[in-house]
Amino acid sequence: MFRDRLAVLTAFVALLGAHHPAATVFDLSDAVGRPAPALTLPGPDGAPLAIDGARGKATYVFLFASWCAPCQEALPFVRDDYAKYGDRINFVGVDVLEDVATAKLSVARAAFPFPVALFPIERLDALISPDAQLAAGAKYKIPADFLLDARGVVRFAWHGLAVGRDGVAYDVLPHYLAKLGIE
Repeated sequence: MFRDRLAVLTAFVALLGAHHPAATVFDLSDAVGRPAPALTLPGPDGAPLAIDGARGKATYVFLFASWCAPCQEALPFVRDDYAKYGDRINFVGVDVLEDVATAKLSVARAAFPFPVALFPIERLDALISPDAQLAAGAKYKIPADFLLDARGVVRFAWHGLAVGRDGVAYDVLPHYLAKLGIE
């Protein structure tokens, strides 16, 4: 009897796992206040890059695409922040929502001073239908920024370019870093 119940429970757990899609980099949006999902993405050269933040330092994750005008407008802030905080926090870029060839070219041209991973649109579409992506609202909006604390807990997530009442874009990362005690 016990073995039968254990077999049913094991089958149920396996069935539940089969219906949950693999974590995507966009799932950081849903993890605020919780540990980041374990994610390892390929870099442009194919080498794996962990996006988990659990490395003893806070981690800033920036999602972007070459075709995204707000992403391109945010890049100077990201570069300036890297120059100011790069010795104290990890920076990781993730080129998303474009095909692999375009992403590789984009990353090569941008010459980022920090590691960049690729999360191609084909991979996202294979995991989450485009209709579901559209229905999810801001979750798949870029640029998307995430700040993980030194233990890998997602503390802050923001989507889109921050724009003041005056219509001028501004950098919010220093504000969130200050909340983590990083000045």
